[in-house]
Amino acid sequence: MRTFFKLLTSALLLIGIFFLIGCENYAERTHPSWVAPPPGLVYDDSTIFARVTQAIQSDPVLQGASIEIKVNEGHVTLTGVARNEDQITRTNMHTWIVDGVKNVDNQVTIK
Repeated sequence: MRTFFKLLTSALLLIGIFFLIGCENYAERTHPSWVAPPPGLVYDDSTIFARVTQAIQSDPVLQGASIEIKVNEGHVTLTGVARNEDQITRTNMHTWIVDGVKNVDNQVTIK
């Protein structure tokens, strides 16, 4: 009876070892053409420019401000003149709200 339990235990141990040996890291076996998806949506500069322009032009408080917008790889530079500090703040706010904006360099001055 003891011999039977030793054989049974040995057999179960060997089966367990074979199962563990069969487990591989599937990340290493991934097809070479597989590419990780991007971490999030990517916005191009023309889309960012259009959205910032639309937001600034549609704000009635910003009427009379002369603001130029330049976008380079998600980095927005604002230049021009505004009538007061509130217009500069609102311009900055509208720019940061747009998806895809990474940085805002607000160089707008008061007229």
